[in-house]
Amino acid sequence: MTMLDVHTHILPAAVPGPPSEAARRAGWPVVERDGDRRRVLQDETLVRTLTPPGWDAGARLAEMDAAGVGGQVLMPIPFTFLYEADPAVTDRLAREQNDAIAQLCAAEPERFTGLGTVALQDTGRAVAELRRVMGPLGLAGVEIGTHAAGTPLHAPRLAPFFAAAEELGAAVFVHPASPLAPGRTAHSGLAFGLARPVETTLATGSFVHGGLLVRHPRLRVCLAHGGGCTAMIAGRWQHGWERLPRPDALAAESPRELLGRMWADTLTYDPDALGLAARVFGPGRLVLGTDYPFTAAERPPGATVARAVRDGVLPGHDAGWPSALARNAHCFLTGAS
Repeated sequence: MTMLDVHTHILPAAVPGPPSEAARRAGWPVVERDGDRRRVLQDETLVRTLTPPGWDAGARLAEMDAAGVGGQVLMPIPFTFLYEADPAVTDRLAREQNDAIAQLCAAEPERFTGLGTVALQDTGRAVAELRRVMGPLGLAGVEIGTHAAGTPLHAPRLAPFFAAAEELGAAVFVHPASPLAPGRTAHSGLAFGLARPVETTLATGSFVHGGLLVRHPRLRVCLAHGGGCTAMIAGRWQHGWERLPRPDALAAESPRELLGRMWADTLTYDPDALGLAARVFGPGRLVLGTDYPFTAAERPPGATVARAVRDGVLPGHDAGWPSALARNAHCFLTGAS
């Protein structure tokens, strides 16, 4: 079996420009041609330069074939979450992106699976769009940020969204966005190496310590970037739970048990870190992720997994890892065992 990459992003060409000046100011992306590339701006600030696979399915498929990637999960680019914007603008952009991703997946159902996006800052709109994503659009679930404009994922006002995700069997991929205290976590080029893993770890805390996985035991959640820093501090989480148990239902399951119910992608760039993630989340909970097609993408796809298997530091995996990780991804995306 060829590889199935669960962590890729796209801004489809079919997504229109801002419908109003207010939408442009709110961050609705403006795409400008720059030779064979596209410059993406938000409120006149350049946020990304895309190569053709960033918007064009044909160019993407050609690169997938060359790299031995059989399938990809298509997700929006996190800067399009717009959780700080007017919810009406966010919801409209989400619908445009979800429609465009659904069209790409319908055209290549053997190669592409889609995850949509929602206006998470407005629970009513988020639930309504999630139902459309899982119903008429036929996507596998949604990608969400690590917080909703500063509101942690375990906040009571977001509970209806996660209840709906559980009810609908939606796959939920958690990707960092809008990092905490960027002056401390994103200076000197550390947005990539520190701010984003910290954000993912904070979100994991919401699922584990904030009670989301206890309240929604059938929720399927995958963490970007190997779960951030989670695997490294899982022992502290477990020790704290054992030393200071809480007298409520949220203490019924230990952090180790709850982490073993989540998925994490393999995008750690380090075989030893990946081996630790495999021990914390479980070999059956790792899925291939590359961050394609950006400059930070792992190339070739699965390079860290291959090195970890070669070095004997990836428990539960051998030379057949592409098939094993693809099966893990299928379980995350569909709920099939």
